[in-house]
Amino acid sequence: MERRKILLGSGAALTTALAGCTGSGSNDDDSDDDNDDTESITDDDSENGTENSENEGTENETSENGDESDPEDSDGTDETASTDIPGFDGSKLSLESDEVSIASVERADSAVDVVATSEITDYQKLYAELETLAEAHESAIVDTEAFADAIDAVDWVVDHDAKRVVSFSVKTDWLVDYQNGDLSAEAFLENVKSTAE
Repeated sequence: MERRKILLGSGAALTTALAGCTGSGSNDDDSDDDNDDTESITDDDSENGTENSENEGTENETSENGDESDPEDSDGTDETASTDIPGFDGSKLSLESDEVSIASVERADSAVDVVATSEITDYQKLYAELETLAEAHESAIVDTEAFADAIDAVDWVVDHDAKRVVSFSVKTDWLVDYQNGDLSAEAFLENVKSTAE
């Protein structure tokens, strides 16, 4: 739990720092707004000028006081990316690979279906590209408890030229054990390999 708080805090700080770097700096009235307002203004309305930015800031302040129509929650994450999958932000699911990229992430009942494309078809090389699989899932899980309550597994299909190369499953229990430090990244990957078809 403490690890998640640290990750969320550092992610919010990084986002705030980056938002400050990309802002126009022409509107001094927004300097009193909190960090979430600055992030939203920079991400959503940087091309629309300061008038829209001031309105957006007002909307966010209202939302923080109870309006649930705001797509950003109090920690700055975009809920619209994870509303279909409780506790999971599919836009954050990314492999550190030049050979494998994620094409889609969708919920299917109590599972998450991930379709990825691969430039390689050799299983050994493919598994080498998947070494960051545990870390990738950990980055995408924004609320472990909500995710574990709703989802049993993340089912992957890896295609090459519209033909299936491999499919495998990542069980939610393994993700929780990995996050708690009870399962190493190597053991996690071995578990995943055992489900491959």
